[in-house]
Parts: sequence; C-alpha cells; structure tokens
Amino acid sequence: MSAPVELSTTTAPHNTPQDDATAKPAPKRRARNRRADGERSRQRILDAATSIATERGYDGTSIAEICRECGLPASSLYWHFEDKDDLMSQVIGKSFDAWNAAWNIPEDEDILQHLPQIAEQLLDALENHPEFIRLCLPLALQKRSDDPGPRRMYLEMRADVIRRLSDIGATHFGYVPEARRTAIVTYMVSGVEGLFVDHEMNPASDLREQLDLHAMGVIAIILQEASQHPS
Repeated sequence: MSAPVELSTTTAPHNTPQDDATAKPAPKRRARNRRADGERSRQRILDAATSIATERGYDGTSIAEICRECGLPASSLYWHFEDKDDLMSQVIGKSFDAWNAAWNIPEDEDILQHLPQIAEQLLDALENHPEFIRLCLPLALQKRSDDPGPRRMYLEMRADVIRRLSDIGATHFGYVPEARRTAIVTYMVSGVEGLFVDHEMNPASDLREQLDLHAMGVIAIILQEASQHPS
C-alpha cells in the first residue's frame, strides 16, 4: 500500500493593496511625473537662455551654450522648442507678459495726483522684467535680411504698449488734442528705449536714475498739457 500523499499547507503569496501601490506607479501618476519632469526641463532651458542672452545678446547666444548652461542635451531642447528663434521668442514673451501684468492704471480714477506712483510702478516692473527690451531693442535697430522672430515680436509688443498707453491717455486726458497725446506717448516710449541703448554703451551709468529723471520729465509735460487744456 502506497504512502499517503502529504498536501502542502503553504498558501500562494498574494499582494496586499500596499504592495500593489508600491510595486510600480499607476499610469496616471507616471504621466504626471513625466509632465512635471518635462516642465522642469523646459524651465531650465528658458532660464539658461535668459541668462546667456541677457549678457551676450541674441546673436551671441548659441544652442550649444544654452545646453551647457542648463546641463541638458540638445535633443531635450529641441523637444520643447522648434529652434533658437522659437526659444528666444518664448523668453521674450514671458518677460513682456510679466512686465505687462505688473502695472495697471485704473480707468475710473483721476490719475493726475498719482502720476509719480504710476511711474514708479512702471519702472519697478521694467527693472524686474527687463529681458524683452534688453534682448530685442538691439535687433529692432538693425536692418536684417533674416528678420528674426524676436525682432518682429518686439515691434508688435512695442505697438501694443503704445496702443495701451494711448488708450489710457484718451480715457484720462481726452480733452488734450489726440496728436499731442500721441506725441507724448511716443516720447515716453522712445525715451525709455534710448536710455537702455545708452546703458548698453555705458554700463557704468545708473539706468534707474536716468529712467526716474525721464519719468519726471514726462509727468511735467502731462501736468502742463492738463493745465493748458482744462477738462
């Protein structure tokens, strides 16, 4: 008679919910991690491009230098940006949007008494977000056959600023002749650009002091016009 077969009492191992959770990330979590990693890489590239281009300008900035600065391969850069033109346009657009969002002039207030505070708000925003003007102004002054995207972008942004300031002038100083308001806005914008050009040629100059003086001159002109053309 054969010996009885001994049945094993060992049960098959099974995963607990905790084991399942730690075994490998869920698909949604992996997707979130990839997106977060991608956004961090994109920001590193933008930061590196901003740092180099602010110091060396558009033409002095190369893809190779940007990759060395951010520690990422060129393939990563081209994953996020089509080319150097696209990357620099993103840098400029981000700077301009930050500057544009950092100041506001209410439409329903008499702003004559607040012109110094408004000027300070504008200049603080420009001091904190100067990249768009530092990078693009030299390009705007050049006549180039390639006409890079950042140059076109700056001219469009400049026109937007002039329109915004012109609308503010029409709202608060509609009694001043339109041609005169246009001349004041043009003087305001061109004066700021001229001081940035001067600072590029003479880096030792105090740019903020020069901008403050320019703002004082613009305020004096506005007050004079307001007194000559009472509402």
